Amino acid sequence: MNNVHQRGLSLVELLVALAISSFLILGVTQLYIDNKRSYVFQQSQSQNSETARYALLILQQELAKTGYRRRPDEAFEGAFPASNVGECDFAPGTTLITAKDYSATNSNKQNAEAGICLRYQPRSEHDLDCLGNAVTNTTGIDKPYTSTSEIVVQRFYVAGDTFRCESRRTDKDGTAKGNTSSAELTSGLTALKYEFGVGTAADNRAITNYTGDPTDKPILAVRYTVLLESGANLRESVGADDALAEWQTLTNADAAEMASLKTADERQLYQVFQNMIALRNLLP
Repeated sequence: MNNVHQRGLSLVELLVALAISSFLILGVTQLYIDNKRSYVFQQSQSQNSETARYALLILQQELAKTGYRRRPDEAFEGAFPASNVGECDFAPGTTLITAKDYSATNSNKQNAEAGICLRYQPRSEHDLDCLGNAVTNTTGIDKPYTSTSEIVVQRFYVAGDTFRCESRRTDKDGTAKGNTSSAELTSGLTALKYEFGVGTAADNRAITNYTGDPTDKPILAVRYTVLLESGANLRESVGADDALAEWQTLTNADAAEMASLKTADERQLYQVFQNMIALRNLLP
């Protein structure tokens, strides 16, 4: 009797092997997809955190300069007269205001928010503005109590998804000294909201409330809230209402603003950061 030796695989064995291999490949593929999604999620959150940290650091650094006078014995009205510089319309003695929107869509120049404006006198000839440019061409002002007619005016605002700074050098009357510089500081910001901690005429050293319209009240602090976004289609089951709920709670955003944010939503990852800085240089 001859023995017949099997060579190769039978059709049944081949089908079983293919089925097992398919399950293994599907498992490995799903593991790769899940790991990649987790990596992108973590990177996006980290990017949001870094963007917020940088934007808040710049704001804190520049807001600390607000109202600086080279001669503290000079009255604010004398050091900072009324001036109208671009979107920054300062009253006498005022050094921090909400910027005005003078765009073509706002031809009647209503007080639409376009960021904030601040101004200060340069501390020394080595000072730099928010863009890293020298803020003065005047030499010899490093000595204390020397006067200067030069004022630095800066505007911080959000355009699209970029956080920008616009810097000018002017005389006290608002006449430009040199060209206006404007540049992007960072991207990934969807919105930036400012609130001003104000006092009263009776007590101009204690914050009584925060408001978006300080009018003629003394501004003692600035609270700023940043909404950041990164990566489309990274949210799976969370709707825009829930994703933007914290922003609405912290900023009291109205229905029109929330509707605009939700219309632009592409299932991005959002993060909200808030910080506050008490203003210096407030001595009368």
